[in-house]
Amino acid sequence: MIDDDLLVADGSGDEPLVPVRSAFETFYRAEHPAVLRLALALTGDSGLAEDHTQDAFTRLIDRFESLANPAGYVRTVLVNQVRTTHRRSMLGPRHAHLLYRDVALGEPTEVLDALAALPYRQRAVLVLRYWADWSERDIADALGVRAGTVKSLAARALGRLRTQMEDKP
Repeated sequence: MIDDDLLVADGSGDEPLVPVRSAFETFYRAEHPAVLRLALALTGDSGLAEDHTQDAFTRLIDRFESLANPAGYVRTVLVNQVRTTHRRSMLGPRHAHLLYRDVALGEPTEVLDALAALPYRQRAVLVLRYWADWSERDIADALGVRAGTVKSLAARALGRLRTQMEDKP
């Protein structure tokens, strides 16, 4: 639990130490939009994305003051949560045509529709690699695969996207 009496650096450089609660609130306000966008790109559903985002920040609270990279931690937690949810949802039918048709993203674009049609792991690799700018090693760790698998998933996904985009009228 966050202790109001503990002091931490706020990460801005020359500023004095601030209470942990204040530092977490500042961090949350700064990082929440980017983490939510990442969740939206991975899930395609604003409600699910918001749930995963809040869960990831909730898991961060107790560890916030001890982490050297809380931004990396919250993103890794988010990716793991989405992966777990996706695994569980594989028991039901896929509805790729419904993905990314969300008010928070505005009108769907051809690229987002094509991305939504990809299998989860291929979509996750592309989102994490090209949008979130994660390294292959970080993606491999988050998805529980080898770095070589990340490369092959990316190559297959890009090939499928090219084909889908070329087939559009």
